[in-house]
Amino acid sequence: MKTELVTWYRIQHYSAYLIGFVSFTVLLLFIWLGQYAHPSSDDFCMATGIRNEGLLSHLWNHYMEWSGRYSGNALYAIYPLIFGMLSGLTFMPAILILLLFLACSYFLSNLFNLRLLSKSVLLISLSFVCIFLLGMKHTASSLYWPAGALSYQTANILLLFTMGLMVRLMDRLRQQKSYNRVLFSLVIVIFLGMGTNETDMLALSGLVGMALLIHLRSGWAALKPWMILIVVTLICFLIVYFAPGNTIREASFPLRHDWTRAIKGSMDMGWWVLSGWLLNPLFIVATLLSPFAIAKLYSLSSRTFNISNTQLVAVISVTLVLPFALQFPAWWAMGGWPPPRTVDATYFVFIVSWFFMSGMLTIRFATTGFVNSSSKYYSTSSSITFSVGAVLFFLAVLGNFKFQRAQQDLWQRAEPFNEYMQQRYSLMKQAVTYQHFSLLVPAFNREYPRSIYFNDIVPDSRDWRNVCYAGYFGLQVIGREKQLKKSDHKVKQLQSP
Repeated sequence: MKTELVTWYRIQHYSAYLIGFVSFTVLLLFIWLGQYAHPSSDDFCMATGIRNEGLLSHLWNHYMEWSGRYSGNALYAIYPLIFGMLSGLTFMPAILILLLFLACSYFLSNLFNLRLLSKSVLLISLSFVCIFLLGMKHTASSLYWPAGALSYQTANILLLFTMGLMVRLMDRLRQQKSYNRVLFSLVIVIFLGMGTNETDMLALSGLVGMALLIHLRSGWAALKPWMILIVVTLICFLIVYFAPGNTIREASFPLRHDWTRAIKGSMDMGWWVLSGWLLNPLFIVATLLSPFAIAKLYSLSSRTFNISNTQLVAVISVTLVLPFALQFPAWWAMGGWPPPRTVDATYFVFIVSWFFMSGMLTIRFATTGFVNSSSKYYSTSSSITFSVGAVLFFLAVLGNFKFQRAQQDLWQRAEPFNEYMQQRYSLMKQAVTYQHFSLLVPAFNREYPRSIYFNDIVPDSRDWRNVCYAGYFGLQVIGREKQLKKSDHKVKQLQSP
């Protein structure tokens, strides 16, 4: 019996390492792609404004004339000042991916009262980030475009840290220990998170509101810190919501503030994204494997969970409503489909809630014997099931469209695009050196690496993108040659020796 148990333990052990290896490969792929990413024309608008007006003045003008995202705008503005506009972008995705991994580990370690560097915590966090990256709709604007990445991925990171700190706060309250440092940390994290983007602002508001409801009948001593947090959350919400820039920006959308259109659009798009996520093979396999992950963490934990049916129903309901509710702000403000980066933010909040729901179901309904007994946890049936799941996870990653495209971009498209951009930078530098302040740069007549390419200047030198680009590099006018049509490009390829 002991020999059999050791055998199945090793099988599960190797299967878990297979999942970890595949997940690590995915993270490494997206980090590596960052070496070929380049700023978008939008980034140069912010940088030029800061150079002309000063950091604080430009951020204030941005708040008054464009957006209430006070912390998202600040991160977007400050990052290139510290790390550089061109060189800093190459390792920005790596920083965000690693912080996302760390934030997930922090939350899990606090939730299950385990060490941050526990193997199981690290492996599951690695897999979670992998699932998120391969489920994103548009990595170019959500991960490699500074405006999108610093506003949305930072928000995701802060959301996980908030959840981890909330668990710590509840522990301190239960143990009747001082919680001042934890509360202060929560105030800072919530303040930053609320100002990143509207999607995560709603998610954080809901999270703090739920925590307050849970502690309503716990007495004033336990309720006090949550009251402080809800006040901070409300103040931050009002700062964003009533920003004058929001009103000015929304004025450019003629279909805004239409209740019927916003509700219908949110429902239609919510169903579209939800069905797409639930039918994703990788998401399906990850969901089937999640009970094994939760059972493993629970078996290592000294914490006990008393999960009621009411709590389960509440979490399931919230999880299924999220894809619809988080579409509403964009439909209300713009009257149309939200940008892909907003969809990716919704996806992140959804999978956090989804796997949290899966964990609650596992702990609530899985027998104590399965969770705590090695003989059952490493039995023949469970080990075979987990091993098959690990192989399916591997195959689902290989067959994932985002993974395949990222691979093709890395090996085929990213290097030519990077060489083209470096050539453009050299042309602009030469033009400024010789005081030729009007420049026409060549077009990129190859296939763009869509995993990292988001936006660029256009042939029309009067376009706002070109104006920002020219201003940043010290030019008066910059244009771009028109790209060859696909048919012309094929003819050119056939004629070339």
